[in-house]
Amino acid sequence: MKTSSSNQAVFWRGIAEEDSNPVSSVAHRERILVLVGASGNRKQLIEHLKPRYHVLIPDETGAVDDIGQGSPTEASFDLAILDPAGAVRWRQVLAEARSHAQPVFLPAMLIASRKDLSRALQACDSLIDEFLLTPIDPSELTQRVDMLLRARRQALTQSTRLAYLTSHDQGSGLPNKTLFLDRLSQAIQDGTVLGRQVYAMAIHIPLTPVLKSLGNRALEEAGLVCSERLKALLGDNYSLARLSVDEWALMLRAGASTSDALEVFQTIQQLTATPLDVRGERVHITPAVGIAVYPDDAANAASLLDCAGAALARTERMQHPTFYSPTVQRQALAQIRTEAGLHAALALDQFELWFQPKVNLKDRSLTSVEALIRWRLPSGDLVPPNKFIPIAEGNGLITLIDRWVLAKACESMRTWQTQGGPARVAVNISAQHLEQDDFVTTVEQTLSHFSISPAALELELTETALADLNQENIDKLRALRNMGVGIALDDFGTGYCSLSYIHRLPITTLKIDKCFIDNIVTESADAAVTQTIVSLAKNFHLKLVAEGIETEEQCQCLVSLEVETGQGYLFARPMPFAELQQWVGDEFAQIDVKSISH
Repeated sequence: MKTSSSNQAVFWRGIAEEDSNPVSSVAHRERILVLVGASGNRKQLIEHLKPRYHVLIPDETGAVDDIGQGSPTEASFDLAILDPAGAVRWRQVLAEARSHAQPVFLPAMLIASRKDLSRALQACDSLIDEFLLTPIDPSELTQRVDMLLRARRQALTQSTRLAYLTSHDQGSGLPNKTLFLDRLSQAIQDGTVLGRQVYAMAIHIPLTPVLKSLGNRALEEAGLVCSERLKALLGDNYSLARLSVDEWALMLRAGASTSDALEVFQTIQQLTATPLDVRGERVHITPAVGIAVYPDDAANAASLLDCAGAALARTERMQHPTFYSPTVQRQALAQIRTEAGLHAALALDQFELWFQPKVNLKDRSLTSVEALIRWRLPSGDLVPPNKFIPIAEGNGLITLIDRWVLAKACESMRTWQTQGGPARVAVNISAQHLEQDDFVTTVEQTLSHFSISPAALELELTETALADLNQENIDKLRALRNMGVGIALDDFGTGYCSLSYIHRLPITTLKIDKCFIDNIVTESADAAVTQTIVSLAKNFHLKLVAEGIETEEQCQCLVSLEVETGQGYLFARPMPFAELQQWVGDEFAQIDVKSISH
């Protein structure tokens, strides 16, 4: 900061000698700035203060140019003492020093005679916190100085605490986003100078099930345990920060390589080794990681962290990290727009229910249909399910969509019944919907509302979703099975279900995934896998449905393997209900009621 009178450099001179007590050495004493004129008070002040404090005065050969060091809270003195002459000369400099020190208290005390006090206080305006009349009483001087310094120490303590709270996560003690970005900015500066890359990682550990089942406190406890584990795994080699309850950020030093980033990722993956123990519940955790690199992906800290977050949002397989790229950014923006559109689709009834027939592979007669959702935009274009269902699962809308599909499918089945049905309809159900407390009640009430027999409904769940079910959700499926509702295991062979787990589940149908059907004619391995699934179904007394049949050769191969039912483009593509009615035509009256028995 500059004064109007001089641009010369400033030098501070400590004139108090260290006393004989090593505990009270100058290095450990508070610093008092004496801004008084060349009066007798100056010498007297120094004599009284120097045994206890580090006394500073401006160098006589220079003018004050800066009386702060480092940040505004790190002023080079703790208390200023001035007289009327000093107030005239140093008023502007002291005002600027106190302004920069905010919010920390930087006190100033005026020494003046009684006749000069009023004029001096008026000249100093709001700069003075205390005053002392001359002649100076040493004991009163000590008392006033101690009082002001004690107030400053308290202010410093509060400021330090405030700075900590505004830069750290209060629960884990880890740096928060503000401090992380500051450190990342410094690393980027170093990387710029050294010509090296800087890696930023965004880490997400899905803890939502903890929130759903045990509440917010349990979620916070789980987040703190994850923070402790991350700190223990990573040590002090990396700058780790906590951004939210279940999100963290990590910075690799300037000069790190892709190999280093992958090594760190493998370290983070060790979190999966031991489940969390949260209020007696064992919670399995699987971290996902997005990675961005300076200068390839972004030019500053905030943008680099955003890029890592965009990469994280596109992570599909937890076993591998996702690196940022412009393509990922575009995908992330598309996802944001899709999420907004899904809300509008529900509100404006933009969803449609299409149906794909399932047929008996021997005589090609209709056995049932699968209900498949479509999203029609105002433009008339259709959005396929694989473009919006994963997003709906991520933002929690999937349960509302599931309920809409269930109701619409049952409504269609009622129409079929009035035209000579009945027929069975298969409806896909998400794991999130199954986890809802009212899931069984919802299915019951929907069937009752549309007067649909439970035997006419089959619920399809993916193998991956079923593999993660707890006993409570298995009991829900069993309750529905006891009512007569069918339970199908979709995409079988692509997930993680063991034979013992399948035996525990109340499954009625296995659906052979299309990936095994595609090459069943030409690849002996795929034919062998399909034969194994057929044998498994027979042993467990389960029905079989082959998905994705596109050629007559595939159909005949499946018939030879004794697969009874199939669906695919060979027979019919998914179609709106009106087209389905036209496709079925005269077959409505020929639907075999026995085909819906279990």
